[in-house]
Formats: sequence, C-alpha cells, structure tokens
Amino acid sequence: MATRVTAPLASLLLLLLGAHNAAAACTNVTMFSIQLDTLLAEYDREAMPSSRVVVELSLDVRHATINEQTSSARMLADLKMSWDDKRLTWNASDWGCDNALVSAERLWLPDVALVSAATEGAETEGQRARIVSNGRVSWTSRLDLSAPVALKLDAWPRDVHTIVFKFASRDHDSDQIDLSLREDEHVTVFESGAWELEGVSRSSQMWLREGRERQLATWKLALRRRAPAHSVATAFVLAACVLLLLAALPLPLSERSPLFACTSFTAALWLMSALTRVPGGATTPRAVSALGALCACGGAAALCAALLRRMTAARAPPPPRRLRACLSAAAQLCDLTPQGTSSAECSAWAAAAQLLDYVLQAALVLTVFVIICVYV
Repeated sequence: MATRVTAPLASLLLLLLGAHNAAAACTNVTMFSIQLDTLLAEYDREAMPSSRVVVELSLDVRHATINEQTSSARMLADLKMSWDDKRLTWNASDWGCDNALVSAERLWLPDVALVSAATEGAETEGQRARIVSNGRVSWTSRLDLSAPVALKLDAWPRDVHTIVFKFASRDHDSDQIDLSLREDEHVTVFESGAWELEGVSRSSQMWLREGRERQLATWKLALRRRAPAHSVATAFVLAACVLLLLAALPLPLSERSPLFACTSFTAALWLMSALTRVPGGATTPRAVSALGALCACGGAAALCAALLRRMTAARAPPPPRRLRACLSAAAQLCDLTPQGTSSAECSAWAAAAQLLDYVLQAALVLTVFVIICVYV
C-alpha cells in the first residue's frame, strides 16, 4: 500500500520541481527585456563578431519533388545556422534568464546563400534568432529552392535522380567565415506525390572564386520515383511479349504469324501509353527500348514467316548447285523436312526454307535473350 501511494507522490513532486525550474529560467521577464534592449542598443549588427567566425550548418529537408515538364526540382528546407558572438553575453544569474528570442534583423547574420545553379526564395520577415547567455546564436532560414535537373530515365519507372544544392558565403572567404557541417541534421519529409526522398548526403570543400578560397557546403538529395503500378505493368507486358514470341517458334509456319502480330500489337499499345508519360527531352528508358525491340522482332518474325512459306511452296527453278551441296551437308546434322510433309514430298526449296527457319529461330531466341539482359 505504501508503494502505491509513494509512486504518485514522487511523480507529483517531480512535476512540481520541473515546473519550478521552468519558471525559474526567467524570473523577471520585464527587467530582462529592458536589459536585453540595452545590450542590443549598443550592438553593431554590421560588424562581424570576430575576425574568423565558425558557422555550423545543418539542413532539415521538409519537402522535395521533381517537375518533369520543366525538368526542375523543388525543395522546402530549413537551413539551421549557429555561431558564437561574444558581444551577446550576460550573467544569467543576475539577469534571471539564460536565453532569449530576438528579431533576426537586430543581429549580425552570416551571409550564407545558395551559389549553385538554382533559384532561391527565403522567408526572412518576422524570423527570430535564439541567443544564449554564453554568446551562442542560433538562427534558421526557411528556404524554397528550385534547381534544374537533367532527367536520366534509363531505369524508368524505377529511376533515381540526384539534385545538388551548394551554399557559401557571398562576400567572405574561408579565413573570415568557416562553414562546418553539423552531424545532428535529420530529414522530416512529408511524402506525397510521385517522388520519394531516398537520402540526403552532405560534403564540404574549398571553392576558388575571384582569387579567394571560400568554404562550400554541398547537399545532395536522391529522389526516387514512386510508380509501383508502372513497374508491375511494364514487367508483365515484357513477359507477355517474350512468351508470345517463344510460344510461336514450335508451331508450323502457317500458324506463327498471328502470335507474332499479337506480340507487336501488345508492345505497340504499351509504347503509345508510355510515351504520354515520358518527357520528350529526357533520355530513352530501357523499358521503352526493350518493348520497342520486341515490337520490331514480332514484325520481322511475321515477315520472315511469310517469306518462308512462299519459299517452301516454290518448285522451279531448282536451287543452285552450291545451295544443294550445303543442304546435303546440313541434312546430315538436322531434319530439313518441313512439318506436315514427308521426305518424298519435300523439295529442295522447302529444305532450304527449313534450314533458314532454324537459323532465324536461333537468331530470334538470341535477340530476346539480349533484350531481357539489357532490361534487367
């Protein structure tokens, strides 16, 4: 019973203690505001805090997407910056508060901006920075960035694109402003639409501009297309076309053409539907190349089947002597009698058509195998 009473009592005491500490963080808000205004009245926001300022950066990505019509990417993010400014220090015990939120327009801010080939929109009005009694300043710049993207759709509809955003100081070199990337950055993206943020990587390097070295902070966003239905449909259409081609090979010549035509028709329908979704200025997807090749294979196979049927029915004139010698040698290795006929009824042209049919079947199987390997 004592244990049951002690547990709620201990929780209540901890809650009261936390509330007391939170209230004690700023004991006299009015007096603290007056003292802070006095401190900022003597503050020169045009002067740097020191001859060399280390600015810690982190990028919190909130949204990212790609517009395929304009070949551009858009990112909504928070660029978080923090640095030390010893002119903004005070005694937290005497002032009764150890941190405060002030208008960012009253402080010196690092001129870190986007320097890559992109357009920038930053929300600065009404933003505030947090200052701590030890002189630590934290400020967040809300960014709305757009950057051009070279669409490489080789793996469509499972393609991944990389967008690069580079930040640097506008007017200060690395001896004046040193950019340091923080490790505590995280991504809070609300997924919606056809693109998914796969990952964010960062790097830092020197950038030589106008004879001066500047610290360059780079973030790379990897966006993956979210189109599972397109992926499944593409795989099934490709499998159907391959199976139709292979199913036609064991049939007699007179029965192959419908399956070959069905293969080309199926691939052509998929191509027409896919081309309405693929941007015209982008690279050709492997799926489009594979289905286009299968469509051409179906048409070529139907043409060859028709020519072989005419060749089988030919009777005169007799084949050249060299062709007859070649047929005699090939007859020792394989049966050159067309399906549905006897060896006595088989003419030399029919045997030649059968031999050519074997060669074309082998070529078709090899072509289909190459197409599958290229797509997969």
